[in-house]
Amino acid sequence: MSHQGKTALVTGAAGGLGRAIAENFVAEGANVVICDINDQLLADFKEKVVSANPERVLAVKCDITSEEALDNLFAEAEKKFGHLDYAVNSAGIMDRFDPAGDVDKAVWDRVFAVNLTAPAMIIKRAVNGFLKAQTKGAVVNIASIAAFTGFASGAAYTASKHGLIGLTKNTAAFYRSKGIRCNAVAAGAMQTNIASSMANGVNQEGMALSTGHYNWEGAWCDLSKMAKLVAYLCSDDSSMINGAMITTDGGITSL
Repeated sequence: MSHQGKTALVTGAAGGLGRAIAENFVAEGANVVICDINDQLLADFKEKVVSANPERVLAVKCDITSEEALDNLFAEAEKKFGHLDYAVNSAGIMDRFDPAGDVDKAVWDRVFAVNLTAPAMIIKRAVNGFLKAQTKGAVVNIASIAAFTGFASGAAYTASKHGLIGLTKNTAAFYRSKGIRCNAVAAGAMQTNIASSMANGVNQEGMALSTGHYNWEGAWCDLSKMAKLVAYLCSDDSSMINGAMITTDGGITSL
């Protein structure tokens, strides 16, 4: 119960990696606030997780690209649990794997809205909450190997994840003296529900195999281990880690 008494916000957490992170925080004693936009996944989360832990878990439907929705999310979290201690930006969407010459502006805008602008606005609110409560706080951003490679996805997704690393380092640098840390996890292939947001039925495994650049066999990220890594990065045990990008791809990008 290493996070007992702490409160964590996890976005996009009704399914996939976000859910694994949220459920692990619950298991480790934390209060947990999750948000998602998928009604079906939210209903399942409420039935299986919230109902078993009604005093410690809050699930909110929230479009993280909406300023009003984010204000409501943070207000509900504060009303139920007081201030946050951790914020995990897990929500994300994929693009169509289009290079710059083929990118559609609507796709570009949507990917950036979810993958970069929303995390920035969530960090803004979380940091101000940490400062107001005069507490140490931790932020973890879920990035991707696309944050430091050019061939893992399309131009929009790649640029958004590169930007997320910049946001991570800037946040770490500006608030380190306040006891606020910000780190990122650059994940490799994961069996999550992000595939449902990809266009034209293309998935991460198919893209990797079609480019011939990666062979993901034996290198898929284990969601439970990813969740424990995120919890560790939020804990006092990782107090020396700030502004870091932790790569979790089984060493594939080192080949």
